[in-house]
Amino acid sequence: MEYYDQLTRLFEGPDGDLFKPKQKPAVMTADDRLAKSFNEITAFVKSHNKVPDANSDDIKEATLAHRLNSIKSNKEKIDKLKECDELGLLSNNSTPHSLDELFSRDAELFGGREGLFDYGNAPSLARRTVVNDFTPERRKECKDFDKKYRYLFVEQQEKLKKGDARLTPFKHIDQLAIDKFYVYGGQMCYVESFGKRERKAGGYHQQRIKVIFENGLESNMYKRSLAQRLYEGGAVVTDAVYDGVDAVMTSVVSENTAGHIYVLQSLSQDPAVSTIANLYKIGCTKNSVAERIVNAVNEATYLMAPVKIVDDYKLTGSYNVHKVETLIHHFFADAKVDIEIIDANGRKCVPDEWYSVPLGAIREAIDMIDSGEIVRYMYDASLRRIIERH
Repeated sequence: MEYYDQLTRLFEGPDGDLFKPKQKPAVMTADDRLAKSFNEITAFVKSHNKVPDANSDDIKEATLAHRLNSIKSNKEKIDKLKECDELGLLSNNSTPHSLDELFSRDAELFGGREGLFDYGNAPSLARRTVVNDFTPERRKECKDFDKKYRYLFVEQQEKLKKGDARLTPFKHIDQLAIDKFYVYGGQMCYVESFGKRERKAGGYHQQRIKVIFENGLESNMYKRSLAQRLYEGGAVVTDAVYDGVDAVMTSVVSENTAGHIYVLQSLSQDPAVSTIANLYKIGCTKNSVAERIVNAVNEATYLMAPVKIVDDYKLTGSYNVHKVETLIHHFFADAKVDIEIIDANGRKCVPDEWYSVPLGAIREAIDMIDSGEIVRYMYDASLRRIIERH
């Protein structure tokens, strides 16, 4: 009992804290680190009364700006930081409802969006909730079919059987023309006429075309709707001596080519690269794509390996190529892949612009830039499809 009393006095005395076990510091979670990094941005804004500028000569400010942009491109991070966003720094990440709204935020994104692309092949994914122009529900009976059109389809089918005509893969919307025949899903259709171009609220244009189907139905669909379906393995009925899509493309190539959007595939044999499904590098360049990748095997950005050009979209008009690239990267931010690679100097680096996403989704996204719809959608990596922004 005596020893107990002595110990009690010792523990309760002025030196008692020396006998208490030290508390282990709390382990900082990923969410804690995210909140801490965002609070540094908030502190900067409070101190300087401005949002950090990515082009600032101050390295710390530029770093905070890039960090903020990274957070704003990630919906999951935005959701986690809602309670920390006392200054509303993330509220500007709301989706613009039209190209006009997008342009009002940054007028330099696209200077001339009329005919933005002179090349594109963008299959569509089933991801929109709107009724499709190509569905039977949007067609009606063609009253003059037997009198005016049936013999035209019979004639084309006979030419195909005899070899006087052939099916050429559909590659570009400018292959759509009046008095031409097309095949999609085993059915032939005929473009009879084009309507007037309609200016939409988003600032872009659409054009109705009258299409007759060989089953006796007709549709006054949008030109782009037919093109999107033909991109999915559709074909053009052409003469047997047709030279191919290049003959069509020659007429649409613009002398005012300001840059290219490229889609590249790595030919690396490294399992860390080759085992990633649907891995593509998406970016923009002011030079030709072939010139851009000439030294790919020696550049970390190309994973120190040769690459294959999957798609090369020529951009026409006056706009900021870098901002077009930023728009595409923001669209696919959820599918970005961080691959650690060793460069020629033995240094570790993580190249940008590599995404794990189906090629069809990439092509559709690029096509939606031209139509103006891209501002309403994003790619969801977990769902593996394009979805509407909320």
